[in-house]
Amino acid sequence: MEIVVVEDDPDLGEVLRETLQGAGHEVRLCRDGESGLDAAAEPGKAAVVLDVMLPGFSGFEICQRLREQAVTTPILMLTCRDSEADVVRGLRLGADDYMSKPFSTAEFLARIGALMRRAGGYAHQAPLCAGPLVLDQAGRRALCNGTELALTAREFELLAYLMRNARRAVSRDELLAHVWNDEGTHTTNVVDVYAGYLRRKLAAAGARELLRTVRGFGFQIDSRS
Repeated sequence: MEIVVVEDDPDLGEVLRETLQGAGHEVRLCRDGESGLDAAAEPGKAAVVLDVMLPGFSGFEICQRLREQAVTTPILMLTCRDSEADVVRGLRLGADDYMSKPFSTAEFLARIGALMRRAGGYAHQAPLCAGPLVLDQAGRRALCNGTELALTAREFELLAYLMRNARRAVSRDELLAHVWNDEGTHTTNVVDVYAGYLRRKLAAAGARELLRTVRGFGFQIDSRS
């Protein structure tokens, strides 16, 4: 499957394209927000790499529009900005990971590979059930009270991990390690951000109480709800 790279810097864009192609990936390079949005919205993409500062739509705008269209393709954002506010903004809009420039091509490939593995790692697993919630791991769909939830790749991974461990409370540190495959880049605050996204989507489907906060520790899927 094709990886879409949206980067207006011609030198960096070519480096990213050559790096990904050298690792065996098909790549479509877009240099502005409009063409990047069109390419990323096409079905069957393996991942999207988004620069934040782009002509036309910004990376933030593209990310938001993709998630509003229920596009669940994993998104890695590239930014010169490394403030907590910008990172949180990208994550709130539905990005799955971010990297601050400059970065090594080795780390870039590792991050993309991790996102793609997590997004495609459920093909032969059985559905998970908890109360009114059914998670189709093969089809990467979540149904709650008959309503399909529009989940990002990271939201799906977080929900799947919690459902696979539905009989116990899962700590924030454990979720960070297993869902984000973290090596110290993120803090546990990102777990709370994504749990909030999930709770709002579950609430809209009539199951707000399904995701329980364990104060001072983490989260739990309450299958009795």
